[in-house]
Amino acid sequence: MILLRSMLCPVWRRMGSNLIKPIFRNESTATTTNISQSVSSNVHRPMMNNALVFEYKDRILPIVGFIGLVQFIAFGFIARWSFYLFGTVTAKEDTLTSDSTLLERAAIIVPTKKFRYTTNIVIVLLSGAIFVASIIYPARCVRRLYLLKDGSSVGIVTYALWPSARKFTVPLSDVSVHTALKGVGIFQKLYIRNQRLSHLVNSREGKFYNKSLYETVIALKRF
Repeated sequence: MILLRSMLCPVWRRMGSNLIKPIFRNESTATTTNISQSVSSNVHRPMMNNALVFEYKDRILPIVGFIGLVQFIAFGFIARWSFYLFGTVTAKEDTLTSDSTLLERAAIIVPTKKFRYTTNIVIVLLSGAIFVASIIYPARCVRRLYLLKDGSSVGIVTYALWPSARKFTVPLSDVSVHTALKGVGIFQKLYIRNQRLSHLVNSREGKFYNKSLYETVIALKRF
């Protein structure tokens, strides 16, 4: 019996060690998996919120539209005043004297009726163009640019006067940038599908909170 036990004990020890080893190996594997999952969740935790990528602060752009409206109204009064002013000029070449005004002398060169209508049209068109530009330009300037938490769309905030153009979201597939940040000047054009005019990112005066995220995820040439 003593001889039989001495022969069987090493065998039982090896068998026991073989049965125990897989148990410890499984526990260590599970622990490693849980640690890697927790690390992965910590890495992706900041993407649970919208990431502010770019911001541009300007004091004049919020009131540019109001300035354009004021100048349009002011030039409208000037056009109306000039129309009646030129209509009172009745000077003729044979009636000019040394005391004749510059306006009366100009009426001899250009017909008064044609001059007054041309002047009014030019004033109205010029002031109207300035007014339209004062509305469109702030609406195209990007105030803040976000990469949304879904990772597949961006949020754009502009200086537009109307709410629909002031804040909106766009899928990344509908955003395209044709130039890199280096060597493009002040503005980088951000194109949005089915829109004729591009949005402007002021790369010189604006602040990039995450430039690598902008260059590698948002600012890609897609169309």
